[in-house]
Amino acid sequence: MIIVKEYRLDQHVYLRLLKAQELISRMVVVSDEFLEGVLKIGGVDASYHEDLAAVGFSVYDLSRNEVTLISVTISSVKIPYVSTFFSFREGPIVLKALKKIGDEYDALLVNGHGLAHPRKCGLATYLGVVLKKPTIGVANNPIGSMEEEYNVNNLRMFEGKYYYSVGNMITLEKAYEILKKTTPEDSKLPIPLKVAHRISHKMLNKVSRVVERV
Repeated sequence: MIIVKEYRLDQHVYLRLLKAQELISRMVVVSDEFLEGVLKIGGVDASYHEDLAAVGFSVYDLSRNEVTLISVTISSVKIPYVSTFFSFREGPIVLKALKKIGDEYDALLVNGHGLAHPRKCGLATYLGVVLKKPTIGVANNPIGSMEEEYNVNNLRMFEGKYYYSVGNMITLEKAYEILKKTTPEDSKLPIPLKVAHRISHKMLNKVSRVVERV
């Protein structure tokens, strides 16, 4: 995932986004009651070039041990990157991409954090609450140190490869089970996210080359 340089929010917008995150975080359900019969694990990731984004999505079917669905959506991005408010930049374009997917997945792996966030509202939480789907945040690095209060009970490292946190409608224990089933020993990412990242990056390179020629 490519991040553009950070943008400063004015105070009014900043306070509105803070309130939105607080409201979303209150809607999170940390429970496994929604996970009976989970077989199709989705993964979503976006790559960026200036104001263009390619959102990659894949589904890994546990019963078949293979990727059964791949999708890429190109979108324009109007919201700048602001630290800890990333969900408002990437969330809308991911939701747009997932609209055409429907119920083709039972749980969703997101390249971003969930409750392991200063206001307990990372991208995985934002998407999980809006979609009403079980979501897991997967990230290369934590926000701040592991000793931060919001990380202590919400963030774990998966076998020295990446960090994960609850997004919505799942527990850390169940999240680990799903990640264990989708992350091969020789892979640094779960298969659904690895495929989503690869296809988003590949498509973005193609589109950006075409745009630069115009």
